[in-house]
Amino acid sequence: MDDFDNGLAKAFSDPICPTCATSYDPSHYDIYEDHACCANCGTEYQIPAEYRALHPEDYLEHGTPETPQTIALSRFRIEARRIVDTTSKETAGASYELYARRFTEACAPLIDQLDPELRDQAIAIANYHGYIEDQDGTAGFGPGLCAFSGIEENCCHCGRHP
Repeated sequence: MDDFDNGLAKAFSDPICPTCATSYDPSHYDIYEDHACCANCGTEYQIPAEYRALHPEDYLEHGTPETPQTIALSRFRIEARRIVDTTSKETAGASYELYARRFTEACAPLIDQLDPELRDQAIAIANYHGYIEDQDGTAGFGPGLCAFSGIEENCCHCGRHP
């Protein structure tokens, strides 16, 4: 009988969709948009903080022992954030593509220095900040676009065009 009472208490205390009363499913929580999405009707709604899933980077901070791999990834994460800050200041007012190219150029040597087993995780961290894995498609901005900013030459503000 206690299991039945505990099941009822859990069913009535967990978040539910305000539209169709479907129980909250943690796998349908959007970490980046900070809301839950009902699996039944698609309604987006807010849930209390204690029911929210951890951000993927929080798993590294809250549940992994200090190993050389986690230390290397933590250092990479800190360095990637530093590169994001400097690259975004350098490319302020330019196109996102220029930012992504510069960020990728600065991050690629750091990723190459990591242990091959950690590279996939480091690339996932860098992708969050705009890293381009396939650099073959980014050889240049193309005709009619500024080589510095990536913006159309007629609209570019860099001052290098007639």
